[in-house]
Amino acid sequence: MLTDHSRLLNILFLGSDHFSIGTLQALLAATSPRLWESIHVVTAGEKDVGRGKNGKRKVAPPLHNYALERGLEVSTIPERGIQDWQPPDPYTSPSPRNILITSSFGHILPSQLLLDHFPSPETRLNVHPSILPQYRGAAPIQWAIANRDARTGISVQSLARGGGKMVDRGDLWGVVEGVATSAPQNTPASITSSTQAYPTTLPKARRAPKITHETVHVDFARQTDEEVEALFRGMSHQHALWTTLPDGQELRLLDIRIPASDTDLPSSLQPGATIFQKSFPAEHTDTSSTDINSPGSASGGRLWIRTRSREDDQGDAQRGGWIEVRRVQQAGKKELSVRDWWNGLKVPKGEVLILGASSGR
Repeated sequence: MLTDHSRLLNILFLGSDHFSIGTLQALLAATSPRLWESIHVVTAGEKDVGRGKNGKRKVAPPLHNYALERGLEVSTIPERGIQDWQPPDPYTSPSPRNILITSSFGHILPSQLLLDHFPSPETRLNVHPSILPQYRGAAPIQWAIANRDARTGISVQSLARGGGKMVDRGDLWGVVEGVATSAPQNTPASITSSTQAYPTTLPKARRAPKITHETVHVDFARQTDEEVEALFRGMSHQHALWTTLPDGQELRLLDIRIPASDTDLPSSLQPGATIFQKSFPAEHTDTSSTDINSPGSASGGRLWIRTRSREDDQGDAQRGGWIEVRRVQQAGKKELSVRDWWNGLKVPKGEVLILGASSGR
């Protein structure tokens, strides 16, 4: 069967990270029936990463390299910013075949630019990694994990005017629930099969603000073991979770988990109290590793930190209240196993180290 090329789309795809790659993968796979004639990818430029003796190096967004490896046309936003950017050919003039799709792009597009080139709402779409209207903001996936949501999904939405810029406040064109946010395989079906939009003036959205250094500050008196572990899973790939030593120095917590059992750990200690164990019961031991510095090695010891206890529906304290940490890093120092770090502290026998406290042990 011959393809009617006059009906195929020219897609201008704006993105940056691995979520963007997942969206682009789904578009590239939309070949039966064929959806597009051309895809032009736009990403941010290279950024300086690294410091210290190894120096800085230029690194392109993951989407940039992914698109080049697949033979797609790729262009970048000028260093001066999005205000100096103009869409490439054939997107310089409006056409019903020209579609703009943003996916974790990281820039807010000027309204006039899009109105000039993509005047119809159905020609300017945003793929958002949450079930809208939930989690508007820069980090919806991370906050869904950190808040221990049971499910999440993908939404496709028109870009609409807001404060002189185009933002993800337009009509919804499709929502896919219960899918992995890292691989939105069903997103193209949502984009192409919807024939009517419906408004998003429904429940109030939960915010998903940008993750900062303060976001990953652990307060053991306020957070339970489950909350700390969820924060670690959702955000530690961007910023390491941290607390403070008694002298105020920051301590990064690089490998966190909830212990298999905490029945042998005292419940009377205050939040932030630490216990280091060189040996422990078999149920706490991961025998899959023989490297004493490995996070899974029993020989590396375990550091337990007291958290706020979980509560039941009536507010009564229940099981829980400890996290297990296996690797740490003090500010300005190298990453260490908790055994090596603890040995360097030389905590006097009989004293309890309190993390997150403003004064001494």
